[in-house]
Amino acid sequence: MPIIYINKKHVGKIAALLLCAVLLTVICFLVTSERKGFVAETASGDETGRFFTEVSDMKSRVKFFNQFNIKIKPDSEIKDKITIPEKFNVTYKYYNSLQKQAGFNLENFKGVKVERAVYRMKTGELVTILIYKGNVIAGHIESGIYGETYRPLIKEKNGKTR
Repeated sequence: MPIIYINKKHVGKIAALLLCAVLLTVICFLVTSERKGFVAETASGDETGRFFTEVSDMKSRVKFFNQFNIKIKPDSEIKDKITIPEKFNVTYKYYNSLQKQAGFNLENFKGVKVERAVYRMKTGELVTILIYKGNVIAGHIESGIYGETYRPLIKEKNGKTR
């Protein structure tokens, strides 16, 4: 087994090279890895501009909906857990395109278990939000009639949903 001798004047240079190699490896990992489950505290929609997404309690959920002039009945809350599929079928592709209109994107949440919360609006319609780590990552409005298409949370300036 050969013995390696390191000259004392080169120890600092070797340590610096090793540190650079470790930092480069970490940076490459962060840049190339998926950001699965990344949660932004704000999002941005075409019609609303930037809006906050934090909904850790009922007060913040009401405040979240108020950003879009959506009035909910807080006592109507129904919650459960769902898992966003690893691979999107036609339905999820459509649903994600709807989310992108409102400034959300479910691509980073494939395979992630999230909370689903459904509320009755004061208009009688239903509004659903998907929550991950206390932040809304998706949502939609529906009448509750089977087969009806979902509408985005964001409303146009004339008050109609897109």
